[in-house]
Amino acid sequence: MPALDHSTFIRRLTGKSIDTHQLRSAYPDLDLRSIDGNGVINGTTPNLERLWEIIDNYDHDGNVNTISDQAALSIAEWLFSNTASPVASEDGRVNWRELAEHGDKSITENSNAHKTAIENTGVGLYYGDHSPFHDSILRGDHRALQTQLDAMSLGNWRLDSFEPGSVILEDASGGSARVRESSCIGWVIENVKAAYEGAGLGARFNEINSRVKEADLRGTVLCEELQKDGWTAVFYCPRPADDLAGSGEREKLGALNMAKAGARVWKSPVPGSTGVRCDAVIAGYRDVQPDDRTAALLEKLERVPFFVGVANGGIHTFVGHRGSVCDFHWTAQPDDKDAMTENPIRQWKWDTGLYMVPPGYWA
Repeated sequence: MPALDHSTFIRRLTGKSIDTHQLRSAYPDLDLRSIDGNGVINGTTPNLERLWEIIDNYDHDGNVNTISDQAALSIAEWLFSNTASPVASEDGRVNWRELAEHGDKSITENSNAHKTAIENTGVGLYYGDHSPFHDSILRGDHRALQTQLDAMSLGNWRLDSFEPGSVILEDASGGSARVRESSCIGWVIENVKAAYEGAGLGARFNEINSRVKEADLRGTVLCEELQKDGWTAVFYCPRPADDLAGSGEREKLGALNMAKAGARVWKSPVPGSTGVRCDAVIAGYRDVQPDDRTAALLEKLERVPFFVGVANGGIHTFVGHRGSVCDFHWTAQPDDKDAMTENPIRQWKWDTGLYMVPPGYWA
């Protein structure tokens, strides 16, 4: 972690609860007697100001508004990683089943709406952020964009205007349509937002979204945030360990071995990242007959109505529901019906990764 400033420290911990027992266990020499709390430090400004002063005592850069020594930075990093706003809806309760149902519904409705728009007008609701259409937008090439739209819609759509991350189209009758830029992580965030907001957890989603943006849109950091909310991290590896070893897949084999040991995997190079603790492992089921235990775990996973995941250390991010992984393809043009594709969990191509399962679906 680079030097940390006072305002960032206060902002990231405001409103959060800090377990003083866990904090003292991690840093026994930390003197917290000046902060009242009965086992919990509430993230009020006065409490956080006093906590900053305590941590600054471990720093020797001579500036009361920054900390840069490793001893002080490690305490701040621990706080960022081990505190989170209480997950609660407006009425104080969390209905994880409702969240999962809204996530499932969001995937289905958004995918179907895109395909229906293409069938009706030639142009869907999304384009990929690595598509020729997006490249033309970046160049400001109106002629190329209109040429593409004419080919997709037989001349029915005219480019009207640009918005950040989208374009507005207009037809001859004065009707309009908005086509949005998306990506694998953008598609995931859209459906996670629908799930959390549908369960009355909009404030917590905003916190998650902010954290993921700060981490340069890393799917692994999204998984870390979900784990803070009680989601189960299920590590998957379709290929047997000896297959990975025989192919020289050292990183994948190392991740599998760490997951089997219950270790954290795929820590991101961003402040506060700790990696994801693996709660369960499903391995050895591609092109082989899975043993009874593996088959039972696969069946359990296939019953989950909504999940979020990453593949191969975070190279790819996805959502899924009821036994199928749903990917967004970032090269998709606005008329691509396969911008989102679904594949059964057992046949999905990626070698290693994580399925994040909402609370209540993995005993």
